[in-house]
Amino acid sequence: MTRKTFLAGAAGMAATVVAAGAAMAQVPPTRSEFGSARNLVHVRSALEGLIDQLQHDQADYGGLRIRAIESMQRARADIAAALQWDATHPH
Repeated sequence: MTRKTFLAGAAGMAATVVAAGAAMAQVPPTRSEFGSARNLVHVRSALEGLIDQLQHDQADYGGLRIRAIESMQRARADIAAALQWDATHPH
């Protein structure tokens, strides 16, 4: 995978996760979603790996690498908030 392809994919994933987090914040989840918390943990782990990879990349890509990292960090914070909400609300 080329760096440009990776960067584009990482930025797309970050944008998707951020948008999904915003949508989740507006609509209460149904409580029948047993595996949702595990899915959030998995996605958070994937984001942490992507953030780490981009932070160690030497290329700047016209500032887009930093924007992608920031987007993924916001997505990671949204996921952490969603997990905290889930932990404090009875199923």
